Amino acid sequence: MRLDRIEREEEVLIDVINCADQPELNDTSLACRTVDVSESGMQVMTEMSIPVHTRLGLRLDLSSVLYRLEGEVRWTRKNGAHYVGLLLDDDSQDFVPWTRMFQLDL
Repeated sequence: MRLDRIEREEEVLIDVINCADQPELNDTSLACRTVDVSESGMQVMTEMSIPVHTRLGLRLDLSSVLYRLEGEVRWTRKNGAHYVGLLLDDDSQDFVPWTRMFQLDL
């Protein structure tokens, strides 16, 4: 059995790998907070807008385990802060260990 989405507020370090709409963001690093996470994605809160289709590198240190992931911005919205929905790449370095967090043994 799998969990769908977990509300979790953790620090995530983001590196902009490729932003076609705003190339000046390329190689930008910023600290953000997760809002919720799932097996294939996450929602993060940022202080700046990140355009849809931007490629990101992510570093999360959860429960003393470091996850190095990559993903793409799929949606954005502004409600005071900026919220970004990310789809994780299944070929990311730590994708398989990441997905184990969402499996329940019954």
